[in-house]
Amino acid sequence: MLTELFKTEERAIILHYVMFRKSFRAVDVSRDTGVTKGLVSRYMHILEVHGLLKKRGREYSPQDGPRSRAIRLLLNLERIDLSTFSLGSARGIGIYGSWARGTNDQESDLDVWIKADSLPEQNILARLQRDLSLQTGSEVNLLMLTPERLERLKIEDPPFYHSLMMNCVTLKGEMLEEYR
Repeated sequence: MLTELFKTEERAIILHYVMFRKSFRAVDVSRDTGVTKGLVSRYMHILEVHGLLKKRGREYSPQDGPRSRAIRLLLNLERIDLSTFSLGSARGIGIYGSWARGTNDQESDLDVWIKADSLPEQNILARLQRDLSLQTGSEVNLLMLTPERLERLKIEDPPFYHSLMMNCVTLKGEMLEEYR
């Protein structure tokens, strides 16, 4: 299935377009991506057969399920390029929330955690937030996690703490689990 889904660059462009929208028509996808309507229609039929899209009349919408969430997560990770970023004193960086679960859509914000022994300088955080926002086209929220902050979260907000630990993806550096 994966080979079929990512067979060409055009398919990857279409897949990225359709997986993050609530509903769309083939003509919308063709117009917005620059891919011919015939190719869009054939590929969207393949996505429907694989259970990734649902068709009602001429409207399509993404289907929720483990495969679609995994594909969204993969596409999310593709959009984030940390190779040019310096973490400074940070020991790790990752995502959590809808982007890490693969449940995000085009309006979802990107939640980023940064693991550090102490808070990095404000200008470093502002630059990271701005650069990630430009890269992804999404609003970016940064969560600084020092050992003390994680302990406080564990005690004061156990549901959030456990959700963070269970639903985060490490992008660079140390994982959060090492703080447990």
